[in-house]
Amino acid sequence: MTDLNQLKQNVIDIGRWVDSHHWCPATSGNLSARIDQQRILITVSGQAKGSLTADSLMEVGAEGKPYAAEQRPSAETLLHTLIYGHIPGARYVIHTHSVYGTVFSRVIWNGEIRFKNYEMQKAFAGVTSHEQEIVVPVYGNNQDMVALARQVNEYLAAGPQCPAFILAGHGVYTWGGSVAEAKRHSEALEFLLECEYKSCLLLK
Repeated sequence: MTDLNQLKQNVIDIGRWVDSHHWCPATSGNLSARIDQQRILITVSGQAKGSLTADSLMEVGAEGKPYAAEQRPSAETLLHTLIYGHIPGARYVIHTHSVYGTVFSRVIWNGEIRFKNYEMQKAFAGVTSHEQEIVVPVYGNNQDMVALARQVNEYLAAGPQCPAFILAGHGVYTWGGSVAEAKRHSEALEFLLECEYKSCLLLK
């Protein structure tokens, strides 16, 4: 049985962690955790991730509808529910607005980023060699969440190789089956994006 209080504390701790890396400036980004097959816990819109409390979190249904009418979930709640709907093992979703995730993705707009020959790739679940190529899709940012969700839905339904996708000029989505795995995936992707960005500068 899910310990809701512990789940809340886990999300609060993740919020402090992403804030310590400056990956969610101002009140950007959003975090969530799966409660069960019908419910998820997600950050209320407009919350600074470094100072979350239990009141900064709310429950929504599998379709993203809030249980408490007076609370407003993140505008991107639908993307979280899609991840949980397609990835049975996903327990936590981390959405950051890091500098490298934002800037580098603007160059790739509506395409993909490929990583190969980085030892850090092995931080992703199921990857056993630096020689494996990791492909992360990049979608053009869109304020129409329904339209954006259609694109992301196709990717998730196909069974993604890498637990991540990126919104160009916006931010990075990663997920994992535990707090540790979700953080590992998030940190690994942020590292790889920084490496690729700096490699591009060196090649100029």
